[in-house]
Formats: sequence, structure tokens, C-alpha cells
Amino acid sequence: MKKLITFAAIAATASAGSLAAQDKPDHIVVANTGGPYLQAVLDATGKAFEEKTGIEVLGDGPQTLPQLQQMVQADRVTWDVVEVPPVFTMRYCGELFQELPEDLQNYENVLPGFGNKCGINSVGYANIMLYNTSAFPDGGPQNWADFFDTEKFPGKRGLWDGAEGVNLEIALMADGVAPQDLYPLDLDRAFAKLDTIRDDIVFWRSGAQSTQMMESEEVDMLMAWSSRAYPALKNGAPFEPVWNQHIIYNNVLTIPKGVAHPDVSADFIRTAMEAAQQARVSELYPVTPGVIGTEPDLDEAGQKVFAATPERAASAVVPDLQWVADNSEEINRRWTEWLNN
Repeated sequence: MKKLITFAAIAATASAGSLAAQDKPDHIVVANTGGPYLQAVLDATGKAFEEKTGIEVLGDGPQTLPQLQQMVQADRVTWDVVEVPPVFTMRYCGELFQELPEDLQNYENVLPGFGNKCGINSVGYANIMLYNTSAFPDGGPQNWADFFDTEKFPGKRGLWDGAEGVNLEIALMADGVAPQDLYPLDLDRAFAKLDTIRDDIVFWRSGAQSTQMMESEEVDMLMAWSSRAYPALKNGAPFEPVWNQHIIYNNVLTIPKGVAHPDVSADFIRTAMEAAQQARVSELYPVTPGVIGTEPDLDEAGQKVFAATPERAASAVVPDLQWVADNSEEINRRWTEWLNN
């Protein structure tokens, strides 16, 4: 059984505005990917919510879709708020996740394309290219076409072992497809382009593995999540981010079907969307705030991988996650076949 991370409940006389005192639970459980990020959420949003409501906030992670499916099917849901990839709510809205209150469905200051009736942007990151300045002291690749050019930029390339929303888009942009013309994805063309660098790819299967790749200089360039590039840069890895054709991504906060106190869950999400909590989470862990205009106080490495500056946001590629969700079975089947060939 995973260990729940907990803080002592802070005595508070005020209750949440939408809750009567007798309706308040003693605690709620918030689930996300776990580890230091979960701790950051509890330190920021968890403490703020406890101070407002007197409700203790526990954390659980890493969360998985099969776990949530089992909970909902057994009518034993122990997670009150869950942070998940947006494609999950696009596939299972109304089945595993309940619709959010209207104010959260129509939240104005979030990036479009990630939330829906069952999920609201929480935090995100950018899928960015970085190159090893030791390998390329005069400047490295500046776009995905360069990333695929093994003659001009020889060396090993690090890529995530997955297809949804990233690698196929990267391959198509490298092959000359404009970001606005990516969808519907031409899968045959994307995999043909990936074939051209197949022998030069080193796959990473976890964010921690990509960080390690940078610190050990196992690769000469890679695609990495900005949040996982941060610790490598902070530890002195000689990599330079390239803010061009980066693909942004936001997770969403959700309320599982069958929670005992959905109003409490919604109030926690409202607290998480406040500017102070959005900024504080980003200061504690290098994610990009889901709320536009949030200005966290970041160190030098954090500023290097912060995706929400006006210039970086303007040049970002936003994936069509609804198309990805609708075609995920075919995408993943093709990816598995390609890897195993």
C-alpha cells in the first residue's frame, strides 16, 4: 500500500463558503503523480485549503487510470481530487469523472485545448528540445528538422518512449508540416520520418530517466519535459533549451465519480486555481502554472525552463488532444508495432 503524505490539520473556525459545517469531512485525499510534485501541491494548495476549511489534506500517488477504474467500478472511491492527463477526461467524462461545477467549466484564464466539462487546467510543462553545449559549442539544433539532421548534427537523440501528443507531431514538423496543419496526423508519414533516426534514438521511459540522461551526457540532444530538464540544469548539466516548436501540455484537475463530498472536492480545485497557489506550486516544483499570467519567483534554472513567458507561449505548439484521444488506440498500436519491428 502506498504511503499517504499528510500534514496535521490546522485549526480553523471558518468553513468553506459552499459547505455547511455538518457536511465537512475530516479529510480529503488528493492524488497525482506523487513524489516531490505531490509534496509541492500539499505544501502550497493543501495548506491553503486546510487554513480555509479546517479539512485535512492527504496526498496519494502515483495515481493510475486502472486504479481509478477499479475504485469507481467497486463504488469505493478514496481519491477526492485527481490530477490526470487531459486525454483521460476526454475519454471518460461522465464515466470515471463527473462534470465540474459551471464556474470551473468556464474558467477564463486558462489555455484552451486541455480542459473540458470534467477537467480544468492545473499545471503543465513544455515538451522542449535541449542540446548538449559540450557537443555543439558553436550552437546546436534550433528546430525539429535540425534534430532529425544526423549529418549536420551527429550524435544520440533522446526521445520519450510514447506517442500520444508528442513524438508523431515532432516527426511531422521535422518533415516540413506546419504546426497549424498537424491534425489529423499523417501516421504513415510520421513513422517514416522516425525511421530516419531510428538508429540514433535513445528512449527514456520516465522523467527521472531523461534528467539522468542530461546529467550523464548520454545523449547529444533530446526532447524532455521542461519540469524534468530543470533538475539537470540546476545540477550543472551542459544543455541549452530551444524555445522553438515546443509542444505545451497541461494536466487537469478532476473529481472522480462516486466521491462522498463533491462540493468539497470542487472547493479544493477552486483553491488550487488561485494565483497564490498556482505561483507557489511552481516555485516549489518546476511546473508551468495552468492560469495565464501567474508570475512565480524562479531561480535561474527555473527561468530557463519556464514555458509561460509571453514570447515562449506565443511560439508554442498546442496539440489537438481531442483528436489524439479519439485516435489513441490506433496511435498506440502503431507505436508498439514500430518499436518492436
